[in-house]
Amino acid sequence: MMNYNKIKRIVLNSVVGVVLCNYCIYSQDCPDDSYTYFADEEIPSNVTVIDQGNCFSNYDIDVLLDIISLNGLDYGSPLELGLQTWAGERLKIWVATYVPSGGNGLTQKIDQLPNNFGQLSELTTLYLEKHDFTELPDSFTSLSNLVNLYLSNNWLTSLPEDIGSLTNLAMLDLGYNQLESIPESIGDLVNLEYLFLFNNQLTYLPETICNLNLDWDGISPANYPYFACGGNFLCCSEMIPDCVENSANLNTSMEQNYYSFLLDSPQICAELGDINGDVAWNVLDIVALANCVLALSCTELTNSCTADMNGDGTHNVLDIVALANCVLAQNCGN
Repeated sequence: MMNYNKIKRIVLNSVVGVVLCNYCIYSQDCPDDSYTYFADEEIPSNVTVIDQGNCFSNYDIDVLLDIISLNGLDYGSPLELGLQTWAGERLKIWVATYVPSGGNGLTQKIDQLPNNFGQLSELTTLYLEKHDFTELPDSFTSLSNLVNLYLSNNWLTSLPEDIGSLTNLAMLDLGYNQLESIPESIGDLVNLEYLFLFNNQLTYLPETICNLNLDWDGISPANYPYFACGGNFLCCSEMIPDCVENSANLNTSMEQNYYSFLLDSPQICAELGDINGDVAWNVLDIVALANCVLALSCTELTNSCTADMNGDGTHNVLDIVALANCVLAQNCGN
């Protein structure tokens, strides 16, 4: 018997305009119409099914269908998206890393996650690497069962403020993104064992990060750092928590594609007086310094410590004079 409520939720494939109705079959084998039935021949080899029949929760199926629709992906079934492990009718493990040449992930990139992404609430492991999305939907922090979260090599510029509500996380990989800040709630991730922040755009970190019970200096037997944040802009001591500044892995990163080896990646820091970070000292730096001193906003500079010319911990006219003198003498940076 056809389930017409399910038909209403069928997503249109925006590439070829074909209705995915072949995968919207209701069966008496399912408890009710909150499940979608897939015949054995409709379950592809990339899907592992544990301790369940052929019924798949619509909470998860609907999210996968929305990802297909929202990103115009050329997939005929929600079960074709990456490596999937299902148990008790729910999606538990999803490997959706972009892998253009093979079936161990998604062969097409996604640049948006749907607002209902939080419906994947039984996920314990999620790989969403090497895509093009810049933000996570607010519902993302409803994934309360996540233990392993891999989001490297995207274009994330920020995280949900309540990211700390994912308290079951043991692994959080945010490497190779464009993050400019980390929320204060990071300190609530009480079970975190690995935190990768390397190769982002970070100029400061919240003091709450020191609440984490990480091995700040350690390297695992598999040659992974427990914490690493190399290749950022963490240059000013007053903007770096002690646990990070004193970490042996402050300047540690990993090879970008496969994390196959460790890298020494120092912080990207402008030299004293190079206010605009253009690796030169001229009138543009003097103007930038004078403006921020007048506006009392020098602490908001990407590398605010470059503006403290005399090292007294403040920004004032004495710094402007010192910078003007070295620009005129052409000896800044010496």
